[in-house]
Formats: sequence, structure tokens, C-alpha cells
Amino acid sequence: MKPFTFSNRVLGAAVGVLAVGYLYLAFTLEEFTAVSVPVQPATLPKWLGAVLLVLAAVLFFQKDDADEEEDSGEPSGTGSDSDQTGGGAPARPAAARPALGRLTDPRKELALFAASIGLYIALLEPLGFLISTTAYIAAATWYLGYRRHWANALVAVGVSAVLYFAMSDFLRVALPTGPLPF
Repeated sequence: MKPFTFSNRVLGAAVGVLAVGYLYLAFTLEEFTAVSVPVQPATLPKWLGAVLLVLAAVLFFQKDDADEEEDSGEPSGTGSDSDQTGGGAPARPAAARPALGRLTDPRKELALFAASIGLYIALLEPLGFLISTTAYIAAATWYLGYRRHWANALVAVGVSAVLYFAMSDFLRVALPTGPLPF
């Protein structure tokens, strides 16, 4: 039995619809006219929506595995790689696509990452941006299989610090500091 998967076109169309809705809402944000600021509140959401729409288009036009099987003329489950003694079941490897992390079910992987993002958001205020973002990046890269712990820690701290100081100093965005004095 073949596991249920979405094609790239279906996912691209769904993400595109979400991106259009997000862009509509981003363009309805009011401009901040009380004082002169270089970056308006709607600037980042507009750019994020545009990037999301471009990525949805790329995903929509990207060829997926089902398209490649149709182009080759061999339906999945038949051909030279099928096992004729086992009732015609394909003798493909158990995982045609590489696993993301440690769980074999992609739905559980997605639920795990959604839960980890929820935990990150919950810890953002009490721990502050620097500590919670560093912990999230380090934990996510460790879970995904990156085993060079010193490099992982340096990248997590470096990316968090660059993001924090760029957002707070250059864009003047107030990020939660948590127990840190800055």
C-alpha cells in the first residue's frame, strides 16, 4: 500500500493560496505616521508574503516523483524493480524519500516540529530572544543529525546574536531580553 502524499503541484497551489491571503492582509496594515521611521510595520510582512508566493510558484512547477514515473512510461509497482513472486509488490527500499530526523512517519515529524515551535514561542518572553533562539537552533540541528557539537553551538549563538543585534540596533525592533541585561 502506497502512503498518502501530496504532489508538489497540490502543495504549491495550497501554499500559493495562503500566500495570496497573507499578502492581502499585509497590504491592509496601516502605516505608522506618528513619527518618521525607516521601516514601516507592514514592510516585513509584505516581503515575507512575496517570498512565500515565489516559493509556492517554484514548488508548483517543480517536478516530483510521480511526474518522473509517468514520464518514464513505467507505472509504479511494475517494471524491472518489482518482485513477481510477492504478488507484484514493488521491491523498492522501505523509505523512498530520506527521513527528516529520527521518526519514520512524516506526520509525526511535522507534529514534533510544530510542537517545538510552540515551545520556542512560549519560552521567548521568559528566556528572551537570544537564549530561546540559540536553544531552538541548537536543538533543531542536533535533532536533524548534525553531530559537530562545537560548530553547532557556535552557529546557534552566532545566528541568534546577529539576528538580535540587527533587529534591535538597525531596525529598532524591541525584542524580549529575558534575564540578559541587553
